[in-house]
Amino acid sequence: MHPEPCSLYQGLVENCPDVIWQTDRELCFCYVNNAVTTQFGYSPEELLGRPLPELLSPASRDFVLGRLAARVAEEQTGKKAGHRLLEVLILTKVGNLVPAEVSVSAIRDEAGDLVGFQGVTRNVSDRVRIEERMRLSERNYRELVERSSSFILRWTSDGIITFANSHVCEFFGFLPEELVGRHLVGTIVPEVESTGQSLRQLIAEIGANPEQFRTSEHETICWDGSRIWVAWNNSPAYNEKGQPEILSVGHDVSERRQREKQLAYLTVHDPMTGLYNRAYFDTEFERLSRGRRFPVSVVIASLDNLQLTNDEQGRERGDLILMKAARLLKEGFRAEDLVSRTGGDGFAILLPGLDEQQTAVGLIRFRAAVARASEHDPAVFFCMGASTAHTGSELLRAQREASAAMVAEKLLRKKQREQQEKEQQETQEEGTPE
Repeated sequence: MHPEPCSLYQGLVENCPDVIWQTDRELCFCYVNNAVTTQFGYSPEELLGRPLPELLSPASRDFVLGRLAARVAEEQTGKKAGHRLLEVLILTKVGNLVPAEVSVSAIRDEAGDLVGFQGVTRNVSDRVRIEERMRLSERNYRELVERSSSFILRWTSDGIITFANSHVCEFFGFLPEELVGRHLVGTIVPEVESTGQSLRQLIAEIGANPEQFRTSEHETICWDGSRIWVAWNNSPAYNEKGQPEILSVGHDVSERRQREKQLAYLTVHDPMTGLYNRAYFDTEFERLSRGRRFPVSVVIASLDNLQLTNDEQGRERGDLILMKAARLLKEGFRAEDLVSRTGGDGFAILLPGLDEQQTAVGLIRFRAAVARASEHDPAVFFCMGASTAHTGSELLRAQREASAAMVAEKLLRKKQREQQEKEQQETQEEGTPE
C-alpha cells in the first residue's frame, strides 16, 4: 500500500474544524490552520509570529504557562506526562473572551531538546452554555440533554452510571437499562487503554476527586468492541437526594487524534516514500555521533539516471521507481537501521553496530535483491557508497567517504553509458550504405 501524498495530509489539516497550530519554543506562532478564522475571527497570517499568550485572558495565560512549565519539567525528569485538556478563555478578534479547550504537546528533537509546541484548540462556547444551563436547572433542561449531540453521563464516585443521555446509548450501542446501574468499566470504558493506561484506576481517581480531573481524554468502547477516543469535562454534581455524583460531558475526538498522529508522522517522514526525511536523519546522525554504540556504518545511495527518466518518460514513471526503490531499501536493511530519503533521488542509511566487512556483505546481498527485483518493471538502479566510523568523531568523515564513493560509481556508470551509446552509433554508421 503506497503512502498517501503530502497534499492529502495538508488538506486534512487545513480543512480540520479544530484550530491546529505550532509555535517555536518562545510560544510564537509559526503555523495556524484556517479554522482559526471561523472559530476566533483571526486570519492565519495575523497570528504568525505573534505570541500565543497574547490571545489568552490573564488568568488563562498564567494557568497555561504554569502547566507548560510543569509538563516540560516532568518530561526532563524522564516521567511521561499525562495527556490533559486545558480549559482557557481566548480573546477573539472582536475583543470577546470565549471558552476553549486546548490540547498541547511539546516538540522535541531526538536529543530531547525542546524546539516548540503544537496543539489543537476548539471553541466550546456551545458546550459550556449547555453545562451552565444544566447546573442552573437540570430538570428544565432534561429534554435538551436528551437531544444533545454531546455524550452526557452522571455517575457515582465509585463508578456506577446513574444517567446516560440518548446520544450515549445510540452511539455506543447500548440500551439505557444496560448502562444505568452498571460500572463505567466493563460497559463503555475498557479495563486498559491501547496505550497501556489502566482506565479502571483513572475512573477511580476521577471519582475520588473530580475537581482535579476537570478534563480527561481516554478511550471508550462500543458494544461491538470498536474503540473511540472521547474528551470529557467532569464536574461535581448532586442527585435529588443530595448525594455527590460526577457529571461528565464528552465528545468524540478520534478524528482529531488521528490528525495529530498524521501531523506528527509528517514531521519526520517523507510523504512520497514513507521513509524518514532529511531532518530526522540529521537528528539521528547527531545523536549517534554522541553515543557509545560503535562501529556505525553509513551508506549513501542515489538512483541512477532518475532525472533522465522524469524528462523522457514523465514524472509518474519516476515516482514509480522512487516508490519501488523505497520499498527495496526498507526490505533490504534491518529494523534497527535508519533508512531515509535525503533529496530528490538521494537516500542515506545508518547501520549501528556493523563494521566494514559486515556492511560490505550486506550491500552485496542488497544489490543482488535489487537486481532480482529489477527483472520486473520498473527496473531500479542504485549507485552506492559506504564507510564505517569507529568513534563519534569519525562519523562525519564516514559520511563524506560514503558520499564520494557513491558519486564515483555514478560517474563510472555515466561514462559506461556514454561509451555504449558511442559504440552503438558507430555500429549504425558502419552499417549505413553511402
